[in-house]
Amino acid sequence: MNIMDPDRIAQLAQMAMLLELSSSPKPGNVDRCHDYEDVSFSHFVASAVLSYPSFRKAASGASDIGKLILDTVSAWREWGLKGNTHFGEVVLLIPLASAASRPGPLRSEILRVVESTTVEDSICFYRAFELAGARAADVNEMSLKDPKAVDEIAARGMRLIDLMRISQGHDLIAREWATGFSRSFELADALCEMIPRHGLNRGVVLTYMTALSEEPDSLVASKFGIDVALEVSRMAGAALRSHDVISSAMEMDRVLISRDINPGSTADLIASSLFIALMRGLRF
Repeated sequence: MNIMDPDRIAQLAQMAMLLELSSSPKPGNVDRCHDYEDVSFSHFVASAVLSYPSFRKAASGASDIGKLILDTVSAWREWGLKGNTHFGEVVLLIPLASAASRPGPLRSEILRVVESTTVEDSICFYRAFELAGARAADVNEMSLKDPKAVDEIAARGMRLIDLMRISQGHDLIAREWATGFSRSFELADALCEMIPRHGLNRGVVLTYMTALSEEPDSLVASKFGIDVALEVSRMAGAALRSHDVISSAMEMDRVLISRDINPGSTADLIASSLFIALMRGLRF
């Protein structure tokens, strides 16, 4: 593929974040129609804008993926943003922006990017996770909640891709890293089909609902357990089978918000998929 200008790559990454954010309804997630008590639509908009410098550095050849993730979260905090807004999306989009700057096919280059990560990337990622206030499942090995894990990472020489492989069984974001972003590429195919047919907003919503129906959301599972995550997936499937999908999604949105259930990992996948689709030439 032709090498794209770093500014354009960064613009597409930021656009992917904003298009995912503004599409509505995506049940349980902050969007242009409603906020949460502790984090609002405007907070997400601000964090997307503040993420641009890291996207541009990644697209300009910076290889320190972990530091770029940490720098992004630090910029959010320096601006005064307190909640976790786009952490999962940044973890997906920064390596994708780096891969997009390279001469080969995006699918091949993302494998090279994640394989080239280092122990320092792992340490920075752990610091970024804590600073972001992100949520993770309870695990026995290399827990993101364990302050001693950083010392073990250094002692064992574990790269960031190694950590993602350990976590891929219970975390959708880690699984993307471990599988060459396979689900993101699948969902990008769906977006490239859905958006020309249904328009931007409906196409994104239908893709989100389909993704949620097919796989339980790992953020929901980490907070409420796998049974609730499976229940949410069944709700999404029922909404897709209904006569009016958008109205059903709106009702599902009301139910999830009332229960404080946020399928945020699925939303993160939509952002990475939108970036891939935009890189392929998707326009609206």
